[in-house]
Amino acid sequence: MKLSEEHENQIIRAVQHAVPFSERPFAEIGTELGIPEPEVLEFLQKWSEQGTLREISAVLEGSALGYDSALVAGRVAEERLAEVVAILNDHPTITHNYLRDHEYNLWYTIAAPFAPGVDAHIAALSSACGTAFHALRRTETFKIGVNFDLRTRQNHTEVAPPSETGAVRLTDESRRLFRALQTPAPLVLRPFAELASACGTDEATLIAFGREHLGGAIRRYVGTLRHRKLGVRANAMTVWCAPSQRSSELGAILAAAPEVSHCYARNPIEGFPYTLYSMIHGPDLQACEVVAARLADKLQLAREDYRLLVSLEEYKKIRLRYFLPELDEWWAEHGA
Repeated sequence: MKLSEEHENQIIRAVQHAVPFSERPFAEIGTELGIPEPEVLEFLQKWSEQGTLREISAVLEGSALGYDSALVAGRVAEERLAEVVAILNDHPTITHNYLRDHEYNLWYTIAAPFAPGVDAHIAALSSACGTAFHALRRTETFKIGVNFDLRTRQNHTEVAPPSETGAVRLTDESRRLFRALQTPAPLVLRPFAELASACGTDEATLIAFGREHLGGAIRRYVGTLRHRKLGVRANAMTVWCAPSQRSSELGAILAAAPEVSHCYARNPIEGFPYTLYSMIHGPDLQACEVVAARLADKLQLAREDYRLLVSLEEYKKIRLRYFLPELDEWWAEHGA
């Protein structure tokens, strides 16, 4: 059966929204959409082979698992970029690393356990790289996640208030199960059976664990795409110099825009007064600039109050994984 473009769009929107914790999750998705399970799987397998579907896995809430995170910026001379990037990319929980068009030209995201803490990891990296790195921490979250439509090439993430997630009491077993669910799901009839077998448990236990923590330590269980393969070839981290008393108001306006996938408030750093961050996606840079100008009008901010930081080079982009032995090994070698 050849799927129509509409059916393909429905499947890809569905897996970006939520893949259910059940014995046969792709059958559930197919039933909801009126598409046979084999066709759902065949389509996802094809997209995975083509590299458009990056993976299906759990997006975990680091703070509930004893982790802190930060966006980090640094000034690196062009002749030292390759050396510094190699050091940073070797860190197991640096997940995104970009060259951007600003005096602060190198930007990366990092996570680390509360002890020794993300600041200690950043200090160790600053020492190893011979570069001062500065943490920009989230102070408020307005929107997070992507859900691209294949026809419009726009993001349609639902805007939902962030939930308060308490710390999870971790055991050896729960760490093992979280690791299993953050592993990319095999595209087979019963993916949780294979994930469970690989981590030494049974399918029912893993599914029950996923359901128990969904909406808490498991923020979402979803598919992620390589958006450039969809024709969404440009993105710009657009930063806004927002008056502190209007931060929540302006963040909500930015989050409501379909072209914005992520929106946060962050602390300013020296020489960088911007406190609102929005990731804008579009078919090209000009489209991103048009969106930013339109949003500036809504926010009642002048052109000098915002800046588009375009990605000139993507050095690393991976899903964050927790409880990695490699991180302990890195800290033992590079930590204080």
